[in-house]
Amino acid sequence: MAHNPQKGVLILSMPRAGSNWLGSLTNATGLMGHTQEWLDFGHLKGAKGETRRAALFKRTLQSASTENGRFAVKIFPRQLLQVIDEYNLDFIRRCRRQNDVKLVLLHREDRIAQAVSLVRAMQTGKWTTTTDTRKSRQNAEAHYSFKTLCQAYFHIGRGYAFWESYLTLNELSFESFSYETLHKNPEPYFECLANHMGVATPESQESTVEIQRDSLSTEWQAKFKQEIKERGIPAIAYQQKQPEPSLGNAIKVLRGKPAKITRFGYSV
Repeated sequence: MAHNPQKGVLILSMPRAGSNWLGSLTNATGLMGHTQEWLDFGHLKGAKGETRRAALFKRTLQSASTENGRFAVKIFPRQLLQVIDEYNLDFIRRCRRQNDVKLVLLHREDRIAQAVSLVRAMQTGKWTTTTDTRKSRQNAEAHYSFKTLCQAYFHIGRGYAFWESYLTLNELSFESFSYETLHKNPEPYFECLANHMGVATPESQESTVEIQRDSLSTEWQAKFKQEIKERGIPAIAYQQKQPEPSLGNAIKVLRGKPAKITRFGYSV
């Protein structure tokens, strides 16, 4: 069966780099795809394996597309790698081979602010102001942890390094944007996507996503910077994987089974 190529964008980034905010702007147009983490395992249900790859790919593009056939998928390194491991599918390669794709690398210049935001979101379960996760329903509170912030900072750096290596090795061209620049003026991002997708640039850009940054974020950043000066970087910052601290994990270890690793490679 012949495949009709679609125009779309793949946003390559790391958590807390402003991708939710940026996606809400383009989603509001109804013309530039529906940006979401479609490769997160929460969306990937059903059987895995070779016989399911085509179905997964088709379902993902359908979910990410607006009525005009344009699509947008936000991807973090762990999501791309999980799909490669579970489905033997490099989604980016397949997407570029079958469609007209623009690659966008989105990063955040203030890495400490990004680490603080990531740790707070992991601890409370509030990834957006409207998030309703188990943790947020239980009103989980954020607690400052110097070691966890160090781990988060290095974890974010590894993620950006992964995208740089992936794009370089595959000799892929891409557009690069920083959250700080776009927050002042998102117009360049809109123009980039509109030109590629062949749609009109919207006259106004309004987001439904509220910025979560507050005085506590500022307090944590200042405290973290001071502790770095006083204590230096602990060795635990370089450790990429830690077992999840839970009774279930302890039982797995006692039974000789591999321990479950925390979602982002470190514990909160």
